[in-house]
Amino acid sequence: MAMRWIFFLIIMPTLFAADKIQIKHLELKILNGVKNGAAYVGIYNGNSYAVNLYKVKVDPEVFDRIELHDHVPRTDENNTHYFEMIEIPEIEIAPGSTIFLQKGGKHLMLMGIQPAFCSYKKLSFNFFFRSEKGNFIKQASADISNKKRCSQ
Repeated sequence: MAMRWIFFLIIMPTLFAADKIQIKHLELKILNGVKNGAAYVGIYNGNSYAVNLYKVKVDPEVFDRIELHDHVPRTDENNTHYFEMIEIPEIEIAPGSTIFLQKGGKHLMLMGIQPAFCSYKKLSFNFFFRSEKGNFIKQASADISNKKRCSQ
């Protein structure tokens, strides 16, 4: 009986939180002849509290790692303004809002594309979130059957 209460008090809120996150339009940008790529996606947080995306993994593992990146404004010693791409530890998504990971802003960097990448038509991405209610994972797939990188 106690195990049933533990399930409802601890595990069920986490499962509901995952159902209120929507991941849409996952798109990979991988060019021929480069060792890194990028991924763009929209993430909607339907919860009444903020969630933080802190990690993304792919199955099968065809990248050395996936990093969260952002472009931040900088000014050099000549007062020239530019943007620098930096790795960031996590991305907060406010309650009831959508964040777009896209070119020129926050995005996913696909580091170290492995030769095995060309063997697959679909990749499964796991998005790891944390919040005041606990940690959870949401999954999305990317169709890569029309990838130009692997065509001869």
